[in-house]
Amino acid sequence: MRLRVKAGTDLPEPVAAHRHPLAALTRLHTRQLFTYRSDAAPGSWQSVAPVPDLATAIPSIYNAGLGARGTSYVIHLRRDARWDTGRPVTAHDVVRGLKRLCGPFHTSTALPYFLSTIRGMADYRDGHPASLRTAADLAEHANTHDIAGVLALDEHTLVVELEHPAPDIIDILALPCAAPVPVEYEAFLPDSPEVRAALRSTGPYRPVGIADGVLRFEPNPAWSPAADPVRGRHAEVITATPDETAADVDLTAEGEARAPLHGVQYLTLNTGGPLGEHTARLAIADTLDRIADTVIPPGNDGHHRVTATARGALPAPLSLTLAHRDTDAPCAARVTAGLAAVGMTIHSRPMTHEQHQRAMTGDRAGWDLLLTTWFPDWAHDNARVFLLPLLLGDPEGTALAHAALAVQDDPARSVPALIAVQQHALTAATVIPLRYCRPPAPPGVPVLAALGGLPDLAPAAAPLPSPRLESAVSPTSPAPVTGTVNEVHR
Repeated sequence: MRLRVKAGTDLPEPVAAHRHPLAALTRLHTRQLFTYRSDAAPGSWQSVAPVPDLATAIPSIYNAGLGARGTSYVIHLRRDARWDTGRPVTAHDVVRGLKRLCGPFHTSTALPYFLSTIRGMADYRDGHPASLRTAADLAEHANTHDIAGVLALDEHTLVVELEHPAPDIIDILALPCAAPVPVEYEAFLPDSPEVRAALRSTGPYRPVGIADGVLRFEPNPAWSPAADPVRGRHAEVITATPDETAADVDLTAEGEARAPLHGVQYLTLNTGGPLGEHTARLAIADTLDRIADTVIPPGNDGHHRVTATARGALPAPLSLTLAHRDTDAPCAARVTAGLAAVGMTIHSRPMTHEQHQRAMTGDRAGWDLLLTTWFPDWAHDNARVFLLPLLLGDPEGTALAHAALAVQDDPARSVPALIAVQQHALTAATVIPLRYCRPPAPPGVPVLAALGGLPDLAPAAAPLPSPRLESAVSPTSPAPVTGTVNEVHR
């Protein structure tokens, strides 16, 4: 039994898997403390509720996993989860993964979620000396410095402390980039070609390399269904290649949107160049024909209608560079046409995924406008998902966002704070929302409503129990979504 996937073959290290085109393949060989289920009824609360993965339970006040102040979590790990080397997955591996996420050699687009939430993580990130050059340097620093709010009490018990109550912390820890890291990775720089060639597995499959342009996954001999309540193994071999003509699943195809949550397509304006002048940014916002008028799309927590009344005029004819993912050329053409109609000269700069990620995380060289589409990583208490990435280049807006997120558990204060930060973003015109959209899903494969509508290539073999102890899955609940992942090519 073989599952053939049309996709790229440059499989990233999990620390770089956030929003990566191959994130669905990453799910085949990685596990996190928490994750989501693709077998729930679409649109139900179960489809967006996190469930335990490597953890034994969702920490709460009822199981003594959540402290009274809402800032301390005790997480117990399963004792039967193993790496493909046979070694148990430990709390130390989770700590190592969070430290690696902070390393200076790769910056994840999800990193702001962690830095704004976990106590001491920003200090740990900033504490890396500029003299670090090698994997050995990075490992030595990690082994002699700690994240203040992350502690492995023993092999199977982890404590995570927060800067302030954050109801979305379980969802943050469910991101693929928060996967545990084995000690073997200390020999490599994060997401380097060397570590990509030596990836280890905790999931049902393990990558075994690329031969003749085909990325191959085989069963992980240390994985068992009893130790993994979320994933299943429906094929003996999974292969991925961008030239697959008889694919069971085409990850490069954009089918109908099936994840319910809306994202936003937007422009980030680089204030370090010609658009440092406020009136020029306002003029661009006034010029574009756009449907979206809020930073946080409808259906997401924190969405409020905000009106920016300021208007601007072009101080002089502008020549600007519009950067965009190479797959977003049609959208970029529409933006270019709209700005050219009022006399601007727009130069298009297509980017690879890696180049675009670097631009999103702070590399401002070579562009004035950056076109991005951003989908929510989780469903509830998810204002952080939009405010931090969209306002990354705006220090004042980022400070307002952090202030709003610090009172996220208090609606009386958080609602006006969220309105204020979005009002600032639209008035300052450092970000211009263009349209709302839902993530397109490849046909013939279940999708996770969370994680940005990520396709699930290894769904559970049977429906999972309800995430809530007081509820049970209704006997009339729909059967799991099936398709070519379960009806594998023989």
